[in-house]
Amino acid sequence: MRNCLVIGRTNVGKTIFCINFAEYLGLQRMEVFFQLPDGTTRQRKLDMVSARQELSGTGLHKTRNLQSIQLELPRGKGVRHFKLTDSTGLADGIHPDLEMREAMAQTLQELRHADCILHLVDAKEVQRVGGLQALGALDLQIAELGQRKSGYLCLANKTDLPEGKSGFRLLQKELKGLHLLPISALYRQGFREVKEHVWRLV
Repeated sequence: MRNCLVIGRTNVGKTIFCINFAEYLGLQRMEVFFQLPDGTTRQRKLDMVSARQELSGTGLHKTRNLQSIQLELPRGKGVRHFKLTDSTGLADGIHPDLEMREAMAQTLQELRHADCILHLVDAKEVQRVGGLQALGALDLQIAELGQRKSGYLCLANKTDLPEGKSGFRLLQKELKGLHLLPISALYRQGFREVKEHVWRLV
């Protein structure tokens, strides 16, 4: 089964994107597979309300391991199956917490093997900071890698906000040639285009 990895800095909206995208594709109850950095796995079944309450939040590093859900992608008379994997938020430099360093290393290892990479960036933060400095070295390295992989798509999140729209335009200007799409993970804007991209890859 092909794997679609959702990656990005902490608090850019990765988990809420995964939950809302799964619901957009018709999922009403999630069976989440947790893959811990030490190699152990566990699973839980959650309804969508519980998933939002338990898996997403505004605190730093809410997601501390890979979290996958298996999804069906319908189109016309066909259906394709794929795995959508949420990941630990990345940060530049060496994190002081060993658990977080291991979780980030797990995310970067998964990046090497993913068939599809959905790279979330905070377009509002890009506008606030005034350019690519908002992304940091890791984001720019992922974007550089993405330019060499057909399965890469950069999702500029929070473009439902005026600052996010301006940030998206800055990204378009400064990241020429990058496959870039404006979305709102919260309000599901741009999800049809994300679905079309994923369909071509899985």
